[in-house]
Amino acid sequence: MADSGNVDAALVEASRWLDDVPGVVGVGQGEAEGAPTIDVWMNPGHDPGQLPSQLLGVPVRVRDPGGPVEAQPD
Repeated sequence: MADSGNVDAALVEASRWLDDVPGVVGVGQGEAEGAPTIDVWMNPGHDPGQLPSQLLGVPVRVRDPGGPVEAQPD
């Protein structure tokens, strides 16, 4: 199981994919089976194989944004 430091570091690293990997429209922390994940929203038609299956020991899940993605205010 990844510790919170690894999850935070993985999120920082994964946020670079927004600019570097075509089709990535969002990155965030998720959860699967009680363990943290890095969730990456990628537009259909782009190759999710460009992304690793894990980052710093944290599993990476590719998600479909399900429609237009709009930034939300904090």
